[in-house]
Amino acid sequence: MTAIITVAAAKGGVGKTTLAYELAAALAAPLVDLDWDAGGATRMWGLDPTASSRAPLLDALEAGPAGRPPRPRRRPNQPPLIPSHPDLSASRIDADLVADCLQAWAESQQAPCMVIDTHPGANALTDGALAAADVVVVPTALGMRELAALEQNLTELAAHRVVLVPTMVPPVPPKRLVDRLAALAAGRCTVAPPVSEHRWLRRRLRRSALVLQPNPGERVRLAASEYRAVADAVQEALHA
Repeated sequence: MTAIITVAAAKGGVGKTTLAYELAAALAAPLVDLDWDAGGATRMWGLDPTASSRAPLLDALEAGPAGRPPRPRRRPNQPPLIPSHPDLSASRIDADLVADCLQAWAESQQAPCMVIDTHPGANALTDGALAAADVVVVPTALGMRELAALEQNLTELAAHRVVLVPTMVPPVPPKRLVDRLAALAAGRCTVAPPVSEHRWLRRRLRRSALVLQPNPGERVRLAASEYRAVADAVQEALHA
């Protein structure tokens, strides 16, 4: 069966969407974008969801698990995408229905896994994506507030198989924060290889996934190798 990988974070600004995008590309997996914010994976892919009055993802959720699964859009050097839409923010679909739909859609995919990007914080769409997940991938930055949010998040995810990904890691990370992260993860989850602080990524209007980019330069190769290492750790967690 197609495994479901849910990427979730208690707060924004920790590299969640970029991680989900690159994971889907590295794993040749469809990416379901449940994050309705303007900076989500759908715009990263090159679509403007506000330009269309149709919301195929929302229609498929409202149709339920017996309805027709949404069809991923495809482009070279990008992950297959089931795009988001702003109308998701006002949807009243409960978490159980979201989980049932995602599991039904996963069964229809001709891929080893399906990646779900979620909206930060608590909401029914995210709760449903967590309930359906075989593995939950949690990105976190090395900051006091981020680690405080992580501690609560890991408590809430105690029943899940979790892969923790340190993101935006500086060249010399503060030892006290590294130790704090290790203490939080001990006995609770797997810690993937870190993703460095690639500041140029924030300024780059990117459509091609780093891990799929043809003829990459040195800094793209470095970033892509880090995301591939995370993908390997997620695959190991799936088969553990």
